[in-house]
Amino acid sequence: MSIINEYYNDNNTIVYNIDCLLGLDELIKNKQEIELTITSPPYFNVKDYINYENYEKYLLFLENVFSKILILTKPNRICCVNISNILISRENRNSESKRIPLSFHFVSLMEKIGWEFLEDIIWLKPEGAAKNRNGGFYQHRQPVSYKPNIINEYIFVFKKPCSFLIDKIVRSYNSLDALNSKVIDNYERSNVWKINPDTKSKHPAPYPIELTDKIISYYSFIGDTIIDPFFGSGTTSLSCIKYSRKCIGFEIHSKYIDIFISRIKNIKIIKMENALIINKDDYKNLNKDECIIKLMKHPKKLLYDILIDKNQKIKYNTSKKDLTEIVYNLIIAFS
Repeated sequence: MSIINEYYNDNNTIVYNIDCLLGLDELIKNKQEIELTITSPPYFNVKDYINYENYEKYLLFLENVFSKILILTKPNRICCVNISNILISRENRNSESKRIPLSFHFVSLMEKIGWEFLEDIIWLKPEGAAKNRNGGFYQHRQPVSYKPNIINEYIFVFKKPCSFLIDKIVRSYNSLDALNSKVIDNYERSNVWKINPDTKSKHPAPYPIELTDKIISYYSFIGDTIIDPFFGSGTTSLSCIKYSRKCIGFEIHSKYIDIFISRIKNIKIIKMENALIINKDDYKNLNKDECIIKLMKHPKKLLYDILIDKNQKIKYNTSKKDLTEIVYNLIIAFS
C-alpha cells in the first residue's frame, strides 16, 4: 500500500494520518479485503474537532465512507458502528434544544448502500454520565416539557449480503485459530450492554475498550483484519492487539495517533494456545472401541488439523473414521 502518510506500522497494526476517503480508495485499488469494521463516526458539529456544512452533507459523507467499506468487506462479514442521536443545545432562553434522529436515519442509509441490518445493541451508560436535561421538569413537573436524560448510544451491526451461510465462515478457519477465537468468558446475553464511558481519554469522543473487546470477540477470528476509518485514539486497535487481530486505521489528527501509541504499552496480550491437543488422560480408562466412539464426537476438521499439526501427511478427503483410527493409534495407543 503506497500512502505517503503512513504514521505507525508494527506489521499487525497500520495507521495512516490521512482522510479516510482517500485511504479507503487506496485499499480498494490494492484489492485489500477485511473481515470486520468497528468504528464510531465523528459527531455532527457537536464536538470541536470537525464541522460539516449541513446535515445532508454529513449523511452524504457517511454514505461515501460505508459504501467503500462494503467493497472492501468479505462476503457475509460484519460492520459494527457506534452511533447516537444528536442533541443540539439551545442557543439562548428563547430557543429550544433539538434532537436529530441520526441513528434511525443511519440504518436506512446503510440499507440503501447495500448492507444487511443484523442487530441493534444498546450501550447503556450511568445516568451520571449524561447531560442533565430534566432539571426544569424536576422543579415544575408540567406536562409536555418533559425531557429525559440520554444515557444510551447504539452499536448497529450490519452484514455484507451473500449467498452462503455464516457456518461456511466458521468452517473456513483451522481448528487452532477456531479454538483461540472462542468466547470463553461471560458474554452479553441481551442487546443491552451496561458499560461505563471512558472519562480519562484526551480524545473528545472516546469509547471504552470494554466495548471494542466485546465486539472483536463476538464478530471476528484470530488473525482477521479489522478496519477503523475514524481511528481516533485507537481503542479499536488496542483490542485488536489484545486479541491478536490485525488493524488498519485512518485518522486526520496526528495527535490522537500519538495518544494511541502511548497507550500500547498498557495492553496485555491474551495468551493463545500454540498446539491442538488430545488429552490422553480423558481416554486412559477406556478400551479401544470406547476411545473411538469418544474421538468420533470431535469434528472431522479438528482430527485432521491435529494430525497436520503433528506433521502427518494426511489427505483432506480422508474419511472421519480413518482419521479417528489414525489419531487413536498415534496419540492414545502408542504415544
